[in-house]
Amino acid sequence: MVTIMASAAVAPGRRRRSRFSIVFTSVFRVLFTTVLFTAGGMGVGLFLGIVGTAIYGMIRGGQIDMTNAYRHVAVPVAVLAGAAALIGAAIHEVRARRTSL
Repeated sequence: MVTIMASAAVAPGRRRRSRFSIVFTSVFRVLFTTVLFTAGGMGVGLFLGIVGTAIYGMIRGGQIDMTNAYRHVAVPVAVLAGAAALIGAAIHEVRARRTSL
Protein backbone atom coordinates (compact mmCIF):
# COMPACT_ATOMS: atom_id res chain seq x y z
CA MET A 1 0.00 0.00 0.00
CA VAL A 2 1.42 3.38 -1.03
CA THR A 3 0.67 6.44 1.08
CA ILE A 4 0.95 9.87 -0.45
CA MET A 5 1.99 12.61 1.99
CA ALA A 6 1.26 16.29 1.45
CA SER A 7 4.42 18.23 0.73
CA ALA A 8 5.51 21.30 2.68
CA ALA A 9 5.20 23.41 -0.47
CA VAL A 10 1.44 23.09 -0.30
CA ALA A 11 1.27 24.37 3.30
CA PRO A 12 -1.09 27.30 3.80
CA GLY A 13 0.40 30.83 3.79
CA ARG A 14 1.06 32.90 6.87
CA ARG A 15 -1.93 34.50 8.47
CA ARG A 16 -1.90 38.28 8.39
CA ARG A 17 -1.81 40.05 11.72
CA SER A 18 -4.55 42.50 12.62
CA ARG A 19 -3.80 46.21 12.80
CA PHE A 20 -4.57 46.18 16.52
CA SER A 21 -1.97 43.46 17.07
CA ILE A 22 0.64 45.37 15.08
CA VAL A 23 -0.02 48.64 16.91
CA PHE A 24 -0.10 46.96 20.33
CA THR A 25 3.20 45.13 19.85
CA SER A 26 4.85 48.24 18.40
CA VAL A 27 3.75 50.40 21.34
CA PHE A 28 4.86 47.71 23.78
CA ARG A 29 8.31 47.48 22.14
CA VAL A 30 8.75 51.27 22.19
CA LEU A 31 7.75 51.55 25.85
CA PHE A 32 9.88 48.56 26.88
CA THR A 33 12.91 50.00 25.11
CA THR A 34 12.30 53.39 26.72
CA VAL A 35 12.08 51.90 30.22
CA LEU A 36 15.16 49.74 29.63
CA PHE A 37 17.30 52.64 28.41
CA THR A 38 16.00 54.94 31.16
CA ALA A 39 17.00 52.41 33.81
CA GLY A 40 20.39 51.93 32.17
CA GLY A 41 20.87 55.68 31.99
CA MET A 42 19.99 55.98 35.66
CA GLY A 43 22.55 53.33 36.55
CA VAL A 44 25.33 54.83 34.46
CA GLY A 45 24.48 58.35 35.59
CA LEU A 46 24.46 57.32 39.23
CA PHE A 47 27.81 55.58 38.88
CA LEU A 48 29.36 58.61 37.19
CA GLY A 49 27.75 60.93 39.74
CA ILE A 50 29.13 58.95 42.67
CA VAL A 51 32.61 58.81 41.15
CA GLY A 52 32.52 62.52 40.35
CA THR A 53 31.22 63.43 43.79
CA ALA A 54 33.88 61.29 45.48
CA ILE A 55 36.65 62.88 43.39
CA TYR A 56 35.26 66.33 44.13
CA GLY A 57 35.19 65.49 47.84
CA MET A 58 38.80 64.27 47.75
CA ILE A 59 40.01 67.41 46.02
CA ARG A 60 38.04 69.82 48.12
CA GLY A 61 38.21 67.92 51.40
CA GLY A 62 35.49 67.76 53.98
CA GLN A 63 32.16 65.98 53.96
CA ILE A 64 30.48 65.18 50.64
CA ASP A 65 26.77 65.06 49.91
CA MET A 66 25.85 62.03 47.78
CA THR A 67 22.37 63.34 47.05
CA ASN A 68 24.01 65.58 44.46
CA ALA A 69 24.91 62.44 42.52
CA TYR A 70 21.20 61.69 42.16
CA ARG A 71 19.90 65.20 41.65
CA HIS A 72 22.47 66.69 39.33
CA VAL A 73 23.81 63.71 37.40
CA ALA A 74 21.74 60.50 37.55
CA VAL A 75 18.27 61.92 36.94
CA PRO A 76 19.25 64.19 34.01
CA VAL A 77 21.23 61.36 32.37
CA ALA A 78 18.25 59.01 32.81
CA VAL A 79 15.85 61.57 31.33
CA LEU A 80 18.11 62.16 28.32
CA ALA A 81 18.65 58.43 27.75
CA GLY A 82 14.92 57.74 28.04
CA ALA A 83 14.00 60.56 25.66
CA ALA A 84 16.58 59.44 23.11
CA ALA A 85 15.36 55.84 23.41
CA LEU A 86 11.73 56.87 23.01
CA ILE A 87 12.45 58.89 19.88
CA GLY A 88 14.80 56.32 18.40
CA ALA A 89 12.51 53.36 19.07
CA ALA A 90 9.48 55.21 17.69
CA ILE A 91 11.35 56.09 14.50
CA HIS A 92 12.58 52.51 14.17
CA GLU A 93 9.08 51.04 14.63
CA VAL A 94 7.49 53.45 12.15
CA ARG A 95 10.11 52.65 9.54
CA ALA A 96 9.78 48.91 10.14
CA ARG A 97 5.98 49.01 9.84
CA ARG A 98 6.04 51.17 6.71
CA THR A 99 8.34 48.76 4.89
CA SER A 100 6.41 45.65 5.97
CA LEU A 101 2.98 46.87 4.85
